[in-house]
Amino acid sequence: MLDFKTLSIDEQKLYLETLHDYDLKELYESLDEDAQETLFGLLDDTQKADLLSYLDVDDAAQIVETLDAEETADILNEMDPDDAMDIINELEEETTQEFMDKLEPELKEDIISLRSYEDFETGSIMNTDFITLTTDLDVKEAMKKLIAEAPEVETISTLFVVDKHDTFLGIVPLKKLIKAKSPCDIESLYEPALFVLDTDDKEETATLIQEEGINILPVLDENHILKGIVTVDDAIDTYEDEMIEDFQKMTALREEHTDSTFFSALKRLPWLVVLLLLALPIANLALQFEGVLKDYTIIIILQPLILSMIGNAGTQTLTFSLIMIADKEPANVVKRNIFYEVSSAALSGVLLSIISFVVTILFIILNPSLSEDPIIFASIVGLSVLLSLIIGTFFSAIIPVLINKTGLDPASASGPLLTTVIDITTILTYYGIATLMIGVLL
Repeated sequence: MLDFKTLSIDEQKLYLETLHDYDLKELYESLDEDAQETLFGLLDDTQKADLLSYLDVDDAAQIVETLDAEETADILNEMDPDDAMDIINELEEETTQEFMDKLEPELKEDIISLRSYEDFETGSIMNTDFITLTTDLDVKEAMKKLIAEAPEVETISTLFVVDKHDTFLGIVPLKKLIKAKSPCDIESLYEPALFVLDTDDKEETATLIQEEGINILPVLDENHILKGIVTVDDAIDTYEDEMIEDFQKMTALREEHTDSTFFSALKRLPWLVVLLLLALPIANLALQFEGVLKDYTIIIILQPLILSMIGNAGTQTLTFSLIMIADKEPANVVKRNIFYEVSSAALSGVLLSIISFVVTILFIILNPSLSEDPIIFASIVGLSVLLSLIIGTFFSAIIPVLINKTGLDPASASGPLLTTVIDITTILTYYGIATLMIGVLL
């Protein structure tokens, strides 16, 4: 592998010119801080814009904060409006004001327009650089327009047809335009296309792109004026953000990485208190089996073996259920998923119960002071694993579905609730089986 830092300055510049934007980003992230600063200084404004577009938006914003207003404006002027806005949204308002007036008027207008949308709206992620054609253009005129504007837009694979009022009419695929022969007007070439409104939820827009298998989606306002486009990479970014957000919800943790230690602790505290209170029923439940626990402390020693296994399995099932809900799968598919998960848990439970049985016997043999009846306690553990896994998986699959039916966010509420339900059902199953078998066999 080429060692970038060993090259001369001229060799570094030549090498950087050969790199794709993604490879440039990978190289930048592989270097130490001093080498990153050197690399960034070797790039022209266009290369810097490409690098910032591929970097994580937080990292890109940190770089911009080290630049003066003039250099920042020069770089942002080379970026697509939506990428530039993502970085600007991460900056302090005072920093933003310093370079906003230095931006090209068209870019500044686009950014102001994009920032007017709520974060959840499709308009906030759309790109305003695209090529429009009118119905009266001949294909030769359309090709000239395409060639002239191509360097300034994100994609030319699809051209958008509007009337004189910018009302959206349809699209012309590039391949179709190239094949057409003059004389031929765009009116005879354009075809209808799916579209979304700028106020539509961006997650629904991303889902539509995925379901329909399309790369570009026109964005219209309420009057059907073409405002922008959403590309597949915008949809991917939206999915990634939603995935992170749902994971934060599922773990009851919603905070920005820039929060201070104090505010971070303050945000986590309420959920930790709730989880503490939810643990009280578990402690109270254990008291009901005080007699058997007092005489057979091995029951308590083996308890973590079961709880950790069932908890991990429950989290896996919960994740699948949340994905299906997020994808708005029909009810019959969700029901089939519940049956599949429980059936899979039963099969896994049989195998895991056998493994748990053997492991428990070996554990007691290696620690003979724990019990003189390894077979009985190994049977308790094995049977508890099987039943707890089936019950825990059922609750993990059904709880988010029930929460979703109430209108609440299943990702936010499922995690803490599921943890408590699994702990209660597992302990009840484990201690119940232990009490029954000990009472009958010992």
